[in-house]
Amino acid sequence: MRDNKLLKYTSYALLLAFTFAMIFPVYILFKVSLSSPEEVMTDRPTFTIQQPTLQHWQNILLTDKTTDTGQAIYEVASGEYTLSNEEGEEATFGEGESLTVNGVTRNVRSLDVEGKQIQVSLEDLQVFREELTTSKTMFGAVTMNNLYMPLLKSLMVACLTTVVAIIIAAPASYVISRMPRMIAYAVVLALLVTRMFPDVGIALPIATRFISWGFIDSTFGLVLAHLIPNLPFLAWILVGTFMMIPKDLEESAMVDGGSRITALVRIVFPVAMPGIAVGAIFVWLNSWNEFIFARYLSTESGTLPLRIYEVITNGSIFPAAAYSMILTIPVIFITFLLQRYLKSGMLSGAVKG
Repeated sequence: MRDNKLLKYTSYALLLAFTFAMIFPVYILFKVSLSSPEEVMTDRPTFTIQQPTLQHWQNILLTDKTTDTGQAIYEVASGEYTLSNEEGEEATFGEGESLTVNGVTRNVRSLDVEGKQIQVSLEDLQVFREELTTSKTMFGAVTMNNLYMPLLKSLMVACLTTVVAIIIAAPASYVISRMPRMIAYAVVLALLVTRMFPDVGIALPIATRFISWGFIDSTFGLVLAHLIPNLPFLAWILVGTFMMIPKDLEESAMVDGGSRITALVRIVFPVAMPGIAVGAIFVWLNSWNEFIFARYLSTESGTLPLRIYEVITNGSIFPAAAYSMILTIPVIFITFLLQRYLKSGMLSGAVKG
């Protein structure tokens, strides 16, 4: 009894230590993304967030709102202000009113507000600008190019890679699992041999061929490239899953009048759903975080990991931390979505009697 309690408490301690080791880097990333530079760039940074700020998130999620000609749009922060020039022209700007500043001469600026223009001196404009804020938007050209387009491409590539990999690997793995055990073992071993070569070694010849086929900056080309390392891995997982499903189960379905296809679709694949879910999660994560193939096959339209790499190489850790958190959020969502299929013992009740 005492040995069982010791084993139980040791298991809890190891589980807590493992959980802490997994969560701690994510927390540090989250802390940096919400901390001011003064709080982080110090000899003794604090463990907790002392003065949270959303400035780093705003810098990557928002951009200045501009006109069609690229001019920044300003807003009056509060109050009401009247400007006049030497010709006696006056213009009044109220709270929330937007305007643009157009350069005319060296010392005079033209303010456009609702079609009305007034030219004022640069000194008056500098005083007035203290009362202005730049209008922000989530869908400006900068944020679209730096965040949303890479995010959309990463999502499309990861989801398509996962779906295509399951469509190809699931039937093939079922066939392999029903082969004689030695032959199935040899086939799985042959599949895993392809994973013994590092991706960086095979990425260049693959990229060269894909470029000659016109797959550069193509979502389709990147999906094909991601299938190369993920298909053997997924097949290895699913072969083991299908081997655990007794043949009696599908034979019983066929005795009841169902065809083999019906037995597969209605009996075998639903029972194998935990293994398929595990394989889908791993394939999705591998594709979502993949960097080498994306680096070779992207010149203008990159994925989100490439964008984070560019931010990190520029030397700014705060936007890199915010980008990394955005990269993490879909992972949490996908894992939460598929975790309901990850139930142990689902195969144990497949056959009764």
